[in-house]
Amino acid sequence: MGMTTKQTAVALLLMLTFSAGVGVAAAQTGNRTYKWVDDKGVVHYSDKAPMDAVDRDKTILDQQARQVRRVRAAAPEGQRKVNEEEAERQRLEQVERDIAERRDRALVMSYLKEEDIDLARARAFSALDARIEATKVVLTQHQARLKDLLERKDAGGTLPEGEPEKLESDIANRNASIDRDLREKETIYAKYERDKQRWRELKEAERARLEAENRK
Repeated sequence: MGMTTKQTAVALLLMLTFSAGVGVAAAQTGNRTYKWVDDKGVVHYSDKAPMDAVDRDKTILDQQARQVRRVRAAAPEGQRKVNEEEAERQRLEQVERDIAERRDRALVMSYLKEEDIDLARARAFSALDARIEATKVVLTQHQARLKDLLERKDAGGTLPEGEPEKLESDIANRNASIDRDLREKETIYAKYERDKQRWRELKEAERARLEAENRK
């Protein structure tokens, strides 16, 4: 029995669908064309990647010569190391920039006016000065006691065992403590001077930005 017109149309539709599917599969899995350039700059087309493909940039084309994928050549080991070091350097620089930006924001938010920075430094100095003065009081007492013991020794008197040595050690430690505190005051002074200078720069930049916006 022959097929009706409707049956014939359905059969043709099924055949076309099957053929299209086969063509797509072939384009996806095979029949690829590789486009690459040799050392002399000559462009080549082939159905297989070049033998030294890993060292070359390649363009993969489909059956209609449309670009499917771009494959970059693998960098030599030495170049990869250089690239990694450069990437790490850039990362560290970005970290430093982020830290500096956070520090600038904190500086501007912490002080409304320049005098506030001087007040903060004065408070830091006040705590150190109080500590230094307390140390000096004890130091003076120990020095006086040691002097008294040494005079007694010169007069032929008997001294408490080990006390002169203990006093000498304590006097040395307290002198060293005072020296450290004085150096810390210098460090604090320099730190607040840097903060003041940076605060001025940030405020000036902010004023310049606002003036530029107002002129627009």
